[in-house]
Amino acid sequence: MGKMKLRLDDITWREIDGDLVVLDLRSSTYLTANASGTVLMRQLTQERTVPQLVQSLVDAFGIPEQRARHDVQAFLDELGGRGLLESSGHERPRDPVAASGGR
Repeated sequence: MGKMKLRLDDITWREIDGDLVVLDLRSSTYLTANASGTVLMRQLTQERTVPQLVQSLVDAFGIPEQRARHDVQAFLDELGGRGLLESSGHERPRDPVAASGGR
């Protein structure tokens, strides 16, 4: 996987006592992130690789790399599933309807 970053449009957040409350304005959904999620969200405001994100958790919390890798992957899966990530490592899938002028 290449570099990825948080989709910054239509997202707003506030930090409250070390945790984040995130509002996805596209889906009108609130999400919360704990301290490790807060570190990762801040990192993801710029393009990052998985190893960079893993290292950010190791540095911030002194946890083993294997644990950090697991936490990063779970977090990325959650954000990706909600459409909150953009990836620069792969081409985005082409929309066949839009390409044919069918919209």
